[in-house]
Amino acid sequence: MQINRYETTGSAGQKLIGRYRRDHGVIGATANEQTEDLPSHGSYGNLLFDTRWKSKRNEIMTRDNGCCVICGGTEELQVHHRQYQYVKAAKGFKVPWDYPDHLLITLCKSCHQRGHNKFKVPILII
Repeated sequence: MQINRYETTGSAGQKLIGRYRRDHGVIGATANEQTEDLPSHGSYGNLLFDTRWKSKRNEIMTRDNGCCVICGGTEELQVHHRQYQYVKAAKGFKVPWDYPDHLLITLCKSCHQRGHNKFKVPILII
């Protein structure tokens, strides 16, 4: 498993809304485990150009029939992570292509942005 070291913020115990957290939340953390100990998130965007991500992205889009799972649109498609996973032993987040398929969905740019504006992606500490 490859780990990416990138930053996020949040606190444990926030209310789950559907599959997402309304506030920057962490799943699997105790009250003593705070996310300010998590490493920097700055290099994440560069990983999206990696051939392994491009391959995984194509697999997910094919699985979702090349359309947004929310509105059915086919323009400006993106693959969304429904959860981020922080690996305590490795002190970093999993790289984007190292997630199971069920945690990835195809969204159009508009639905993806709307989702991120309304909810924060939960973080699972493993």
